[in-house]
Amino acid sequence: MDVEYLPMQIEEHIDSIPTLESSRMRLFRVIQDQGANLEDVERIISTDPAIVAKVMKLANSSFYRHSSGPVGLQQSLLTIGLEMVKCIALSLAIIETFKSDAGLFKMLWRHSYAVALAGSSLVRSKQEREMLFTGGLLHDLGRMVLLCRMPQDYAPLYELENTWPDVGLEQEVLLTDHARIGGILARKWHFPEEIVHIIASHHLPKDRISALVCLTDLVVSRLERGFSPDVDEHAAMIFRFFPTEYKDLVNAVIQRYNTTTAIVENLG
Repeated sequence: MDVEYLPMQIEEHIDSIPTLESSRMRLFRVIQDQGANLEDVERIISTDPAIVAKVMKLANSSFYRHSSGPVGLQQSLLTIGLEMVKCIALSLAIIETFKSDAGLFKMLWRHSYAVALAGSSLVRSKQEREMLFTGGLLHDLGRMVLLCRMPQDYAPLYELENTWPDVGLEQEVLLTDHARIGGILARKWHFPEEIVHIIASHHLPKDRISALVCLTDLVVSRLERGFSPDVDEHAAMIFRFFPTEYKDLVNAVIQRYNTTTAIVENLG
């Protein structure tokens, strides 16, 4: 997919988006580094009240059920794990950049958290798990751009469909789509090319990782709307990557989605 072409109006909107807030991205990258330890992470986090609040809220939520009562920051980090801290740091950096408290924006973040958590559970390799987690968290980055920079154009498409518009409708109305927009912004923000690729191709996957994000996105979207997780109409483009694993993967997404609902609610 060519992630470079955009209509001029949308290109100007992307150009106006600032770089991600540095201290939170530093935390994200420290955790990405395999040498990161709990002390490093705690030292960085302790200067950011918003991250401290999110970490402790999640660690003290009903999902983790501490019999000993409320826990402090260090125990909270041990409880939720560094992968979840990385998720909080990246999402807060992006939320701060867009500065939106619109209902649809919050809904989109809850969806993104769910896709990241469910998708990353489908693989065992640490490298693939990190790619799926970050790619899942950012897969709808382009929708965030459209919601925050062009709400008068994009919100009506949601209202028309009573769900997020598909890429076909976006291309018809906007002459581009959220996957392409997200890929371009991710590249501007200097994310690795494999993450740019996942974002740009998650509706037309060309490899197994982007296919896993596509599958997770589709299943989670249907579950969020109270529908059957049957995604057979989209199966062909995903099935070719997982001819013997397809049904098991769908069931794994459903199971993970159901077990992480409380986490998503506390993150959202």
